[in-house]
Amino acid sequence: MSDPIEFRVVTPHDLLRATLFSKCRLVATGCWEWHGWRRNGYGLLWHNGKNQSAHRVSYETFNRPIPDGMKVLHSCDNPRCINPNHLSVGTQKQNVAEREMRGRRDVRGEQIGTSKLTSEEVVEIKASALSLGKLAKQYGVAKQTIWKIRIGGAWKHLNAMPGIEVRDGR
Repeated sequence: MSDPIEFRVVTPHDLLRATLFSKCRLVATGCWEWHGWRRNGYGLLWHNGKNQSAHRVSYETFNRPIPDGMKVLHSCDNPRCINPNHLSVGTQKQNVAEREMRGRRDVRGEQIGTSKLTSEEVVEIKASALSLGKLAKQYGVAKQTIWKIRIGGAWKHLNAMPGIEVRDGR
């Protein structure tokens, strides 16, 4: 006969912590990257009867309540990160100042949290002879996105790469 399983009371706080841990992965930078639902690059979590930002829930779960009107800032500049050690409370003005100080204004390509494509995929799209519709379906984006990439209107920073030619969009 196997050993009896120990019964333990688990608090709602314990369950919330476990939920947060189950939806993220530790990466080399120390970030706890969210692998659940996302909006605009930020994790989303159903909590207290509504969708909430996972980084805000994490901050409150591991630190303290967030004062009204305050933002939760990422010291790691990774919108997917929910590591409470990378999060702090501040104003929108502080958030913008930190972004400028760290030179994060010129964010492009995969650095944009909402990007659905990687640089490698964009290079493949630019080199492909497939139609806009077929590429859009293959990569899970709109035909307009493929067209903008092909004419050099999107992912412009890749246009100057050797071996990348801008197509006429068809």
